[in-house]
Amino acid sequence: MPGPDEIEVRVRLFAILRERVGASELSLTLPSGATVGEARATLALRPDLSSALGERSVVFAVNRDYATDAVLLADGDELALIPPVSGGTTGAGCFARVGTDAIDVGALVARVADPGAGATVVFLGTTRDVSRLEYEAYADMAQQRIEAILRECITRHDLLGAAAEHRIASVPLGEASVCVAVSSAHRAEAFAGARAAIDRIKAEAPIWKQEVVEGSDGERAQWVEGVLPRVAGLTHIDEQGSARMVDVGAKPATDRRARARAVVRMAPATAHAVLIGDGPKGDVLGTARLAGIQAAKRTAELIPLAHPLMLSWVDLELAIDAGDGSVAIEAEARTVAGTGVELEAMTAASVAALTVYDMVKGLERGVVIEQVCLLEKSGGRSGSWRRNDG
Repeated sequence: MPGPDEIEVRVRLFAILRERVGASELSLTLPSGATVGEARATLALRPDLSSALGERSVVFAVNRDYATDAVLLADGDELALIPPVSGGTTGAGCFARVGTDAIDVGALVARVADPGAGATVVFLGTTRDVSRLEYEAYADMAQQRIEAILRECITRHDLLGAAAEHRIASVPLGEASVCVAVSSAHRAEAFAGARAAIDRIKAEAPIWKQEVVEGSDGERAQWVEGVLPRVAGLTHIDEQGSARMVDVGAKPATDRRARARAVVRMAPATAHAVLIGDGPKGDVLGTARLAGIQAAKRTAELIPLAHPLMLSWVDLELAIDAGDGSVAIEAEARTVAGTGVELEAMTAASVAALTVYDMVKGLERGVVIEQVCLLEKSGGRSGSWRRNDG
């Protein structure tokens, strides 16, 4: 049972990750207020997961929705690790199903029948070249994701109906593993809609496959290499995969605050010289403080996709520990805006640390900036966050 300041989440594993760990589920205890990123870091300590998580070759889903590292976790959440995917719910004009039954193409075509349809396009994907395919899926999420894809295709391509079915478990040679059927008034829209639907299903639905080949020495199975699903709407990536600035115009302006820390490590003698004002370039701490304030105000010029912000407050505190040979820097930034000031606070601390180095390099070249981190933030939809050691 988790403690009073802890949460427990259910971790789901699939395909190659399930095989590596030897289990389909894990229980993970984390501090209250932990994020997906902190869960990622904790899981990466396991030798059987460290490679995949260290290379960022896994995305996460929280309660069946793709999630970025910044998403906060709550006690009892289901956290699924989604490796690269191998590329019934009903509603008006839309049907999706993921299951073990053989696909009935005629039934899918009947589901998209409409008096106004001048064209119906069917895509059928079948097993080829191997004895069979073995499919595994995060079935509930896959079905929800396929339905969402079909609904978007209906709107974007002016379709009258869309239906899709994906088979899991064993699919023998020559049998269908996936079928998409769409109808529209005109053939151009029907072809475009069907192509978009199958391409997105292969790229986004959490479904994996193994190719099984039977030979004289027995069966040989291999997972098919795939691609990581894109976490739509939660990254700085557009539909073509290009970097973009996120539109925050519709987000409400709220009070935002962030604190960041940097630590500069040097020889005790150098730190003592800074303390008594005997540095070769003058007032080390005063100059670093002003540099940090100026840097915070120019963050958007330094970080390509950051938003220019009207800062209401920036300040830095610098403390010297001559015996320890360190300068601790804490920066705080505030604004009223639709996006946070974490970058501004961290930029202020970083540039202040670089300025300390510049001011003392005449005394010592071996100075090290050993830490830059966010201490806490507040405001916005994600609420408050505080570093455990902050």
